[in-house]
Amino acid sequence: MIKDYNLHFPPVLINEQERSLHQAVHDFVHKEIMPIRQPLEDDVSLQKKVRELLVDIGLQKLSMPKEYGGEGVRGTLLNALICEELSRGDAGIAVSHMCTGWAWKPAMSGGMKSVLDRFMPGFCGDQVQIGCFAMTEPGGPHGGGGCDIENIAYRGTKLRTIAKFEGGECIINGSKLWATNSGIADLYCIVATTDPNLAEDGIVIAYIPRGWPGLTVGPDENKCGLKTDHNCPLYFDDVRIPKEWTIGPGGKATELFWAQLPGVSSGAMATGIMQGVLETALEYTGQRIVADKPIRQHGGPAETLAEIAMDTEMARTWYLTAAFMCDHPEIYGPRKGLLAARMNMARITSEKAVRCAEKAIQLMGSYGYVREYHVEKYWRDSLMITLWKGGTRLSRHNVCRAYYDLEF
Repeated sequence: MIKDYNLHFPPVLINEQERSLHQAVHDFVHKEIMPIRQPLEDDVSLQKKVRELLVDIGLQKLSMPKEYGGEGVRGTLLNALICEELSRGDAGIAVSHMCTGWAWKPAMSGGMKSVLDRFMPGFCGDQVQIGCFAMTEPGGPHGGGGCDIENIAYRGTKLRTIAKFEGGECIINGSKLWATNSGIADLYCIVATTDPNLAEDGIVIAYIPRGWPGLTVGPDENKCGLKTDHNCPLYFDDVRIPKEWTIGPGGKATELFWAQLPGVSSGAMATGIMQGVLETALEYTGQRIVADKPIRQHGGPAETLAEIAMDTEMARTWYLTAAFMCDHPEIYGPRKGLLAARMNMARITSEKAVRCAEKAIQLMGSYGYVREYHVEKYWRDSLMITLWKGGTRLSRHNVCRAYYDLEF
């Protein structure tokens, strides 16, 4: 059970259903993930087992439509609460789980019945099914790498994965990098363009199943952290899919693509990492004796622990309030302007997670730097959150766009 639940997660924001599901995930993480955090990074069979357990407790189909066998329980706040708890155990597992829902979002929001009818039933079954949303590209002389595609200022002009419509088919050529679940996904949702010069009017969203002719996957990236989040290059060589597995060009596809970018899950992941850091640091500094008393009974370390606790609660407040607002558009409006700025602010708190982990490592000395004590893993995992979706610098630009016309 989460101690002092209402103080950390105010009932004014969280309803009883969200609280019950949140508590169940917390207990699951405590029982199934925390004891295996260290070997989980390197053991693919353990990762597979954890994903199977997530299916067993109903998380895979939780937000999927009821008409296909899902539970139909959708909500930004609920997803964020689940994300925080999974990240406390392993942030890679959290992002892998969340990105399956992310991949399905365009099809569900866009009413892509052909895609839903063909693939959704499998995701509502009792076997692990994984989704991947792929947008980032390698770039080149035209730019396009890193944050260029995610940067709304470029309006899709940096995309180089090309979708060509021919008869009843869409033919896709190009490549993607850094997509979560690439290489292990059963279904890929990708962003392409019919012509970069058409900017937003050329944007296409397409779905491609695993093993489809023309789709090949490169080797897994050997990353510093988030080892349980698999990232492989994706190559599309005359991939022919039915036209009804696409949406666009332009119009609804553009709207759905930009809707994919703002979110609060990054802030929730960062909070989960900070909570894990705080719990580990409190335990260690309460047991380790220096100068005849526990480390946390000394003034300097006590101040550092207070800083970690404050940053954790601040980050949680940011994502909880932003997620609550997203779930109540009748009060706060659509996810743009100041609400989009709040979502980006929640994401920027990932920088606090990095600093909190560093502070905990300093408190623990050499023990903080070894894998046995987990803090160094939290540090490695938190770094990636500051980099994806164009990085926290791009998030700052998006905050500014809510206040003035930023020409950048």
